[in-house]
Amino acid sequence: MLRTSFFCLMLFALLHSFIGVAHAQLGLESQPEGDRLVRIDATFATKAIVPGSTQLLGVRFRITPKWHIYWSNPGDSGSETRISLDLPEGFKAGPMVWARPVVHATEWETTFGYHDETMLFVPVTAPAIIKNPRVRIGVKAEWLVCDQICLMGKGATSIELPVAKAGESVPSLKDEPGSAFAKGLACIPVPYQNVTGTIARLEMADGRMALEVTGPTGGSETIVFVPDLTPGVVSLGGVTTPATISGDRYRILVPFEIKPDNALGKTLVVAGVVLFGNNRLDPAVSIRMPIKP
Repeated sequence: MLRTSFFCLMLFALLHSFIGVAHAQLGLESQPEGDRLVRIDATFATKAIVPGSTQLLGVRFRITPKWHIYWSNPGDSGSETRISLDLPEGFKAGPMVWARPVVHATEWETTFGYHDETMLFVPVTAPAIIKNPRVRIGVKAEWLVCDQICLMGKGATSIELPVAKAGESVPSLKDEPGSAFAKGLACIPVPYQNVTGTIARLEMADGRMALEVTGPTGGSETIVFVPDLTPGVVSLGGVTTPATISGDRYRILVPFEIKPDNALGKTLVVAGVVLFGNNRLDPAVSIRMPIKP
């Protein structure tokens, strides 16, 4: 009986080992977790913390090829990427600053997000007085990463910086064009007010509130508006609204439904981005307009 049991156990172990080797050789390893499909690291706008200043902390996401994560408005499916900071006493974090998304369109759905690599930002305000000579900021992120299937993932990293002395000149990564930080900044949509010739206004169209945006095409042949998610304001222009192009100018008209009871106590805002092309380095213009009561 003991010999039989021992023989069965040995046979099971050998068979299990053989199956594991076969799976590895055939590329049939168990499905990787969402944590492994995305890697994060952190960088800061300046090479030292300046007391009393507000600077951007950048979180770089490096994503396994063919997979993608999501923008603040994920689209027809998905879930927005989230970042939280572990800050020293007296420091404060502002709302996330998003890079322009890329449109992922299939036969069944349209979503907005990032593939290969992106950098998302969080403004960090330092207190006027910092006692310690160095500061450590912890970073945590959560994401939904998708290809043929979707997996939840999370990661953590940190960054440690010296505290600048009074009057000290502090170099900025914004002035280093080759830095990952500067490249990430270049992917942030430009506010429409800063784009020459671009006009955005709210008007009534067919009895509804609508956003009209007009401006120069910049040579782009594919221009679409992607709405952001704001409480109490629902876009009726579809998942994306394509622009009408005439010569070197475009026009976008997006109707909205206003639901004040769903505003969660916040100011009603029409918001979104105009995308020129569909590569992460292509230009984008941000729109954010409060709705007056």
